[in-house]
Amino acid sequence: MSTDEFLARDELLTQDERDALSEVISQKLGDGPAIGLFEHGAVPYDLANHDYTINSLLPALVTIHERFTHRLRIGLFELLRRDLTVAAGPIEKRSHTDLTASLQVPCSVNVIGLPPLSGPVLLIFDQELIFMVVDTFFGGTGRRYSSTNIRDFTATENRFIQRLLELSFRCLQEAWEPFAALQCVQVSSENKPQFITEFNPTELLAVSSVQVSRDTLAGSLYLALPYSSLEPIRKNLLDNACQEQRGNPDAQLTGRLFEGIQESPVDAHCFLAGFELTLSDLLSLKVGDVIPVNIPAKAVLRIEDVPIYSGVYGVAQGWRALKIEQALNLPGEWAATSVSPQDFSPFEAKT
Repeated sequence: MSTDEFLARDELLTQDERDALSEVISQKLGDGPAIGLFEHGAVPYDLANHDYTINSLLPALVTIHERFTHRLRIGLFELLRRDLTVAAGPIEKRSHTDLTASLQVPCSVNVIGLPPLSGPVLLIFDQELIFMVVDTFFGGTGRRYSSTNIRDFTATENRFIQRLLELSFRCLQEAWEPFAALQCVQVSSENKPQFITEFNPTELLAVSSVQVSRDTLAGSLYLALPYSSLEPIRKNLLDNACQEQRGNPDAQLTGRLFEGIQESPVDAHCFLAGFELTLSDLLSLKVGDVIPVNIPAKAVLRIEDVPIYSGVYGVAQGWRALKIEQALNLPGEWAATSVSPQDFSPFEAKT
């Protein structure tokens, strides 16, 4: 099927639109092969740009965002006395203009301060989240609110916005606690995003979202951090993100793990001697042949092929036995106790 035939079947496009689209497709097909990425040499890369900054901090920010989501889920249950589905969204790099243009009016856009973070931060509750919280608190049926007219929030809705702010502040402080001691302060609040003037329209933000839902209702919370605000604590974020997890202080669990490890079976071998044969010598062996074997004065006990003890071998109470004389704990000691061929005493064993 040709491009024109395919486009003619789409009745939603006018003839002019179909002609324009056909022209673009023809130009794309007529272009030559793409130029290689390194055709004209290396591409300059600025280590001071914002992409490098956010990528280096992304693991720590994801951890903080998940901690915040978990605490927000608990806080909403305590506030509304009803289980809500609270899910953490991805952390996106968006400009201030793009973020505000995607919001539906009215919404609660709060400019807050988070010392020791520098500069203002945005904490946004969309209208669906606010309507859902009010509906849930008063035992609503879950019917979605819709209005043809843009209106301001009522006094009741503003009170719930304030309670959501207090809850979010508490959750943010707890989520950031391992990385920085935040002090949340509300600077200003607007119902229309275009009235926020504290940010440069082209400034890039690290936007993390939380989706809250129940029944047929769903709403979102957004936290927008300017890249520049993370600079004062950037080193702490990186250091804490690379630290190992702390040990489990649960004594009961530690004891159970210790007992389970003690009951674990291990493979133990006492190696006395060995020798090498070529394949031709091995195939030529027959019954009655004698192979000379050098047996050292001491044997090494290996646990899972790791040398652990050394000692002399003999017979004890009718059993072949190994008398342990030395514990081999360090790699240096293993090497020091290795037996050289000069220490072997001649011994013959029949096959």
